[in-house]
Amino acid sequence: MLMSDFINLSFVFLLFFFSIQIIYHDLRFRKIPNSLLVFYGLAVLLHKLAVSVFYGLPWGWVAGWIDSLIGFVAALLVFYPIWLLRLMGAADVKLMAVLGLALGWKEAGMVVLFATVLAGLHALVLVLMPSLERKYGFALPGTRVKARSVPLGAWLSLATMGWVWIQNQ
Repeated sequence: MLMSDFINLSFVFLLFFFSIQIIYHDLRFRKIPNSLLVFYGLAVLLHKLAVSVFYGLPWGWVAGWIDSLIGFVAALLVFYPIWLLRLMGAADVKLMAVLGLALGWKEAGMVVLFATVLAGLHALVLVLMPSLERKYGFALPGTRVKARSVPLGAWLSLATMGWVWIQNQ
């Protein structure tokens, strides 16, 4: 196995491992634990650091440091004010920052755009079908959520997994 394949495979594993956990937590509990986001961010940093030290960045799908830092800061600058208006959850803002760090600003921007469209479609379906909303709220079947909300973190993670799939084509 080539080293580049190993690096790309480890990056894919990292993204999928955390994405699956985030999807579960956001759909089931409508909360993404800070500890999960901190470990996600640290794992991305360690992966970037290891690739940078041994091979140099950018490498394969692993974005360079400048693109990653721009993605991280841009996500915080753009979405923090939206959180202040209580239009988005704090975990969603932190997840977008971690995705900016992991993918770089260009790819993270595409992931955020795609996830926003998916979340909008989710909300539209449930608003247009009031029986689903009354029965389930905006959550998984069998789970009740008090506030009307759409699990943006889950859609961000699904969009991230879709981005990985597209990169493999």
